[in-house]
Amino acid sequence: MDYLFERLKNIVLISEKAKAYTSIPAENGFTVIESVDLRKDIQSLIDTVENVHITAAIFLCFGEYMELNMLLNVLSFKDISYQFIVFGSDDEVKGLGFENLLEISEFRRQPISESEFSFIVRKTFAGVNELYINRSLQEGYFSKLIDTKKDQEDLINIGRALSTEKDSDKLLRLILYLSKRITGADAGSIYLVEHDSKGRKRLRFKHSHTFSWDVPLEEKLLPLNKKTIAGYVAVTGQVLNISDAYNLPPDAPYSFNSSIDKKNNYLSRSMLVVPMRNHVDEIIGVIQLINSKESIEKKNNGEYEAFTIRLEKPEDFKRHVVTFNKKYNSLMEAVAGQAAIAIENNRMITQIKNQFEEFVKASVSAIESRDPATSGHSFRVADICKAMAFAVNEENEGYLKDFHFTETQIKELELAALLHDFGKVYIDLSVFKKSKKLYPKDFENLCLRLNYLYRFLELQYSSREAELMKSMNNGEETARIFTELASEKNQMLTRIVEIRDRLCQMNEPAVVDEDLEETLNRISAEMDEIECLTVEGGRMCIISQADLLNLSIRRGSLNPIERSEIESHVMHTYCFVSKIPWPPEYKNIPEIALRHHEKIDGTGYPDGLSGRESTMLQSRIMAIADIYDALVAGDRPYKKAVPMDRVLEILKEEADRGVLDGDLVDLFVRRKIYQKIDRDSFKKYVQENVG
Repeated sequence: MDYLFERLKNIVLISEKAKAYTSIPAENGFTVIESVDLRKDIQSLIDTVENVHITAAIFLCFGEYMELNMLLNVLSFKDISYQFIVFGSDDEVKGLGFENLLEISEFRRQPISESEFSFIVRKTFAGVNELYINRSLQEGYFSKLIDTKKDQEDLINIGRALSTEKDSDKLLRLILYLSKRITGADAGSIYLVEHDSKGRKRLRFKHSHTFSWDVPLEEKLLPLNKKTIAGYVAVTGQVLNISDAYNLPPDAPYSFNSSIDKKNNYLSRSMLVVPMRNHVDEIIGVIQLINSKESIEKKNNGEYEAFTIRLEKPEDFKRHVVTFNKKYNSLMEAVAGQAAIAIENNRMITQIKNQFEEFVKASVSAIESRDPATSGHSFRVADICKAMAFAVNEENEGYLKDFHFTETQIKELELAALLHDFGKVYIDLSVFKKSKKLYPKDFENLCLRLNYLYRFLELQYSSREAELMKSMNNGEETARIFTELASEKNQMLTRIVEIRDRLCQMNEPAVVDEDLEETLNRISAEMDEIECLTVEGGRMCIISQADLLNLSIRRGSLNPIERSEIESHVMHTYCFVSKIPWPPEYKNIPEIALRHHEKIDGTGYPDGLSGRESTMLQSRIMAIADIYDALVAGDRPYKKAVPMDRVLEILKEEADRGVLDGDLVDLFVRRKIYQKIDRDSFKKYVQENVG
């Protein structure tokens, strides 16, 4: 309280009219100003006197009082406290309301003597000073209350903000920003404790920021010991509140490294360094704040010195830098504790997320390794989907300009793309590897039956020739019959070879325009006319109904039953992926994966949905990525790689036919998404993670 009295300056002001009613002692011990213009003299006192508070005893007549009191109330000078000694008559004061008497210390009808003057002045100053002291104390208490309330609000806001930030780098920036805002610090750094390959602890200078000069500092490693300020706090867990880093106590076990200051023409004066403790009281890092610029007055006005005052010249450091308020020792420990828990939670979430993603990739790798021909397909589709999502975000015109994918949605799309063919694990692998219309064993058996027929007919004709030789009567007639039989034999065996070769051609999974059924029916009828007996004497079927069904496939290598089985993989995928307890932000993964084979014209599966809006944009992106990778793949057993020019033509044709999303196909071609995909990414992943 003493400092408040030291700021007081007592002044007596006497108006020209009031002099006639006042006897002033020659030696009164007061500063007395006889004023011709009270308003002007009061303003002059306020303007010329610094770092003091004026308390005034103002002697004036009633008419002057009314005018000056109204004026002072309007001006509301915060650097002056006053009371009036008013001279007047009873008639003049009768009309005043109670509110107009508050500032009057004395109302005199008669002049005052010298002794009365001294008594009145002392009494007036006692009242004014007490009023000022009480008001100042109240304002101080109120400021502290407001400051404490702001600190509590900041703690609540910090807890809320730290609990919602998931990005580790953004989290560190947020911790430092909020710490500086609370304390008014100009600069700050965050150090994190980590372990090397041998399990030894070390301190990493992880993040820093200085408001007065925006120069990013690179990460670096420091030994974890007591020799540095941050290291000392990390080892001991003790809070350091340093008034001047350049004037540390001689016995301090730590020292200040001024190299960064010298390099950037900066002065690190005051410091507040606090440990970050996690939930098991383990120190995981240090928050180091530098150069407090705090001003309670500005803070209570809603300003934050950390982001308004720049320290650029030496005099700026002298004028604005103060020692960190001791209250921040405990407050920042609380903040650091919240920060430590947030960092640990973030690390745990990131670790779980990375483990899950690696599990997904490993699972996909294991599934795709069943079929070397499609290995890496899901990884490439995921890369294409991500590239297209980023490209969509850059669109400023047309249909796609209204779409924007967040980082979380892009990750959701990536995971859906990785898992889009997961259901194929439930499909017979031989169906996926079926490179011809007939399975290798089935075609081999067909060829064996044809070869058997060839040999059977050859044997039958040889027997007939032998019988003919035995019954030779007429040489010329026998020769004729023998010649006709040989010609028939040659035609029949040649036809068998032709049919075998033709069936071999028809077994290829090419797109065929001719009438396959008619050709196969004719061949089948020819085979049926030939009686071929087994060794048991039964009639052998050369071309089975299953062979006819498969060889009649007009496009690709799958018959309707097999194609239906392949198409069922999307439902298997959906059923499997739906059982995973995805977090809310990944809730669309099952739906995205389910719909990647739907077509806009309704010809897709599993539900034949039609219309662009019937499926999510992510599924339509995946449809293009899936078709593109299948077309350019050169290792599929049932097809060769299609040249890039032709691939792009096919995609455009499908868009024109209303099968694929035209805007997305245009984006894929225009942005040359296909050039951004590393087709060896899966091999690299296997090399890095499988060995």
